[in-house]
Amino acid sequence: MTEKIRKFNGQYWLIALVVGVMIPWLLRFTSISRFHQIVWLLFVVDFVLAAVVGWWIRRTERTGWLVWLFPVGCFVGLYLFFPTYVYYLALVDLGISYLAYGLTGPRASLR
Repeated sequence: MTEKIRKFNGQYWLIALVVGVMIPWLLRFTSISRFHQIVWLLFVVDFVLAAVVGWWIRRTERTGWLVWLFPVGCFVGLYLFFPTYVYYLALVDLGISYLAYGLTGPRASLR
């Protein structure tokens, strides 16, 4: 089973699903104000995870299209559970993931 997850990049799909859809869905049931949800949880968590995922994809020498998975998952969650003015966060996630992916050297050059 672990080999299938690695072959189809299941860990990236899982991160995109959990962070992109499950966290916004769970935020609907909390008593945290909408402002704090957007500022602290979406800005901080999404942006940090976007950088980590982009870096991780490059370090493990995966294909570059995986950089799109996390922002697309975030956009789906934002579209379903948040107002329209936060959709741009998915574009920022894409930019951060791409920057982290592009600025990280491949594993062989870091030795």
